[in-house]
Amino acid sequence: MVQYLTEQVEQMRDKDYTALSIAKAVKGRDPGGFDKALKLGGKVYRFGPGSPDGAVGLWTAWATRIISEAMDPPGGQLVIVPVPNSHATIANDNDFRTWELARRIADEFGENVTAHDELRWLEVMPKASEGGPRQPHQLFPKLQCNLRASADADRILIDDILTTGGHLQACAARVRATGSSIEAALVCGRTKHIQVSNPFAMPVEEFADFDPSDPFGFGAIFDEIE
Repeated sequence: MVQYLTEQVEQMRDKDYTALSIAKAVKGRDPGGFDKALKLGGKVYRFGPGSPDGAVGLWTAWATRIISEAMDPPGGQLVIVPVPNSHATIANDNDFRTWELARRIADEFGENVTAHDELRWLEVMPKASEGGPRQPHQLFPKLQCNLRASADADRILIDDILTTGGHLQACAARVRATGSSIEAALVCGRTKHIQVSNPFAMPVEEFADFDPSDPFGFGAIFDEIE
């Protein structure tokens, strides 16, 4: 939904601060900054210091619209799978932020769209922002997937922030290892180190599927010689 700067630049624009506030709110932090109001689908969403709910509601509405437009067939079965945060392990059943977001989105649909906590870490993981692993070959062995809906149902991943894409790649591979599939992933924010002209123009990005049997992708580089 937004591309936000991880560091302030010399000339921060109002829309840069707004994008950052939305990303903070969706991550469960105080959006800070100044009071903002954005309209989507005829509804105004207000948020600002100490008031993140409007930004979360805005992202929920945006995600709901994107999913609705992409569903084929429109009334098909869809499972929203949250990417687990660092403390979402198999040793506990605690709620976590992206699971809450996934449920909020699913609640906007009928019974054909559900949110299920199908991915967990085998152990508490260091946060990527604090030096934790980011590469799929490091993350994949630490993940466990327990399907809670039919393996034949379409699935999408939900995460708050996209940085390198490693977590999405590892999670998608772990789901595929159960015999199911991941159709796409939807995130709120994309980190940027340089200013973009429109931080609300969220691009569609493609990442190579992570193959656990070829973790470094050498099979895509070398052709077998007979």
